[in-house]
Amino acid sequence: MKKILAVATVFIAGIACGLIFNYGPLHAQESVNEGDIMAKLNEISDGQKEVVAAINSMKEEIQIIKIRVTQSQ
Repeated sequence: MKKILAVATVFIAGIACGLIFNYGPLHAQESVNEGDIMAKLNEISDGQKEVVAAINSMKEEIQIIKIRVTQSQ
């Protein structure tokens, strides 16, 4: 009984290893095109530029409010 269980365990482990090698992380890396990655990075970079522009705009508005508050006091 123990021999059958041991053989079954080794068999299942072998199948699992085969599946990992065929469909694991290396397979995912091969399926992603470098152009797709660069396009996504460019999209992220453009989004970051928009965020920085919005923050700079808010900074300017805060500076104007500071000047107005200082003048009204």
